Amino acid sequence: MSIDVTTINWAEDAARELKAHVYTTLKLPPDLGKRVQQLYGDAERAFDDRASRRQLRVPEDDRDDLDARNGFIDDRKREWLELHTSIPADFGGPVDAPPATRLLECACAVEHAFRALCQQVLEVLARSSPPLAALVAEEARSPLPPPGARESSRGFAESMLRVYRYDSSFRQREGEGHYDMGLLTLIPRSTSPGLQINALGDRGRAPWVAVEKEMGEGEAVLFGGMTLSRILQLSTPDASQRLGHAPVFLRLPALRSPPRGSSDGSSWRRDSADPPRAAASAERRPPATPADRHAADRHAADGLVHALLHRVCVDDARGRLSACYFHRPSPHCHIGSETVLNFNARARAAHDDELSSDGAVSLSPRDARDFERRLSR
Repeated sequence: MSIDVTTINWAEDAARELKAHVYTTLKLPPDLGKRVQQLYGDAERAFDDRASRRQLRVPEDDRDDLDARNGFIDDRKREWLELHTSIPADFGGPVDAPPATRLLECACAVEHAFRALCQQVLEVLARSSPPLAALVAEEARSPLPPPGARESSRGFAESMLRVYRYDSSFRQREGEGHYDMGLLTLIPRSTSPGLQINALGDRGRAPWVAVEKEMGEGEAVLFGGMTLSRILQLSTPDASQRLGHAPVFLRLPALRSPPRGSSDGSSWRRDSADPPRAAASAERRPPATPADRHAADRHAADGLVHALLHRVCVDDARGRLSACYFHRPSPHCHIGSETVLNFNARARAAHDDELSSDGAVSLSPRDARDFERRLSR
């Protein structure tokens, strides 16, 4: 059973579910659910239209600007529209192809609605976390987006929407998964089940669950990112002891570092988010071992929102269309004593096995030099 976002206390219920189960499922308003279906159709038509692809394509010089780029991007087995609506889009020319203009209009409407939903849940979580409340207040003092931006509200300047089309053969390696950077991720049900989640954050033993098979029409999955987990950790009295003195930082959904030993970069990917599972009273697969039960109990007992380990595997000849909204803080805001900008730079130097669901990771000396290089860009 999902949480109906048209009810009065839905955000409180969602925050409670995130703390207890790492993720939850929302029932969207009917008009928003229809808008999501329209988004998938508009994306299909725009991605198939040569003029739309050309007009929306991100210029090569901007492709690596992961926190600000706007437009169409493709690689071998997937393509997507990426929108940072708080940042003016420069497509290098007019965008007048009808499929492209319809896609942009629909995507901006969905992004705006998802942003509002995530903001409500974030404000509820901030009531019990002074560090998160401080970040929300800092965002409220941020300047308005510059002229030309499609978003008009203050703060959370690096939030973005992605609309993916996966090739039918897209499959992440067995056992591989990732955590999202950012505060909250909201993903409506895709056109074909492909999202798999591991709520215990165990890459080796815990089962992967095909969460979208449990989701109904007009539902979306909500889960926390590593930035949120790190901020909430700062609220606990023993945070310094739990996290130690090693560098603590998080990873962006837009980029992954190759595993150690990979010299050709073949395992890099630019993806990094998709949906999770149904809500509180829905059936949950029981933990497989006593250790798993202990991990599940720990997640529920510490009152924090742990990041969700997840991956995408497509097994449909038609491919898969999926929309993902990432609610992310502005680069000038603070996570404890460090800016989000600094976090982001260190995050991109991280390896997957250095990341954990509580937002903590240690950076090796080699990667620390890479972090300095990225920060100096």
